[in-house]
Amino acid sequence: MKKIGFIGVGNIANAIINGAVKGGIFSEKDLVLYDPAPQKLNEFVLKGAFAAEGLTELAKLADVLFLTVKPQILMSVLGELNGCIKQNTLIISPVAGVKIEKINTALGGGKKIIRVMPNTPLMYSAGATAIATGNGIENDDLAFCEKIFSSSGVTAVLPEEQIDAVTGISGSSPAFFMRFAREIINEGVAQGLSKENAEKLVLGTMLGTAKMMLESDRTADELIKAVASPGGTTEAGLKTMDSLDFDNAVSKIISAAIKRSEELSK
Repeated sequence: MKKIGFIGVGNIANAIINGAVKGGIFSEKDLVLYDPAPQKLNEFVLKGAFAAEGLTELAKLADVLFLTVKPQILMSVLGELNGCIKQNTLIISPVAGVKIEKINTALGGGKKIIRVMPNTPLMYSAGATAIATGNGIENDDLAFCEKIFSSSGVTAVLPEEQIDAVTGISGSSPAFFMRFAREIINEGVAQGLSKENAEKLVLGTMLGTAKMMLESDRTADELIKAVASPGGTTEAGLKTMDSLDFDNAVSKIISAAIKRSEELSK
């Protein structure tokens, strides 16, 4: 079995590991971990993971290497790894705003690198992850990466130049959905519902709507029309959305997130 290395064992690393272990893709005994805060490794070490003493030791052992570190320390980490990584090691980076070419150059070139953009629901096994491949990636490498992230949600393989767009539509959008839900909940409370009941009804509706859109063979417009009876309550709300230029506002929100992602990538 391949040795799966993680540099940094924070929330995203935990989500990836737990999903893959639960899905039977690898076990804790296949893990090689390093984190400057050793206490983060205890749970996995007790289940058979190996705790490396430093980056060099980890790099020499790992067949697959996850760069689960914060963007501000990535270049420093890559500098230490340069010359230590095995020739055929698959490198997987979920670091936001850092392109494959930049990672490859920092590691001396000739590396197999996959860039992934998961979102925070990955931590609840309901993530949406975009996957972009660099040069030299074989079908087996991509399939293995897809399998890992599919164990905790859905995946989409796309060109790296589309990653900035992904940041806006799935990376940042959980916060936008949450804010919309928060305001519906707040209005429910203002109308006399308890917060508990308002949350239960709104969040259940969000979950059900996603399921409806995923499993129905109808378009979003067709589903909206099916909910909105002529002269009814939903139609009244939709007309207010139109008067507030809601669709254009959403476009501007997503565009702002994408623009910022593009700025951070430069």
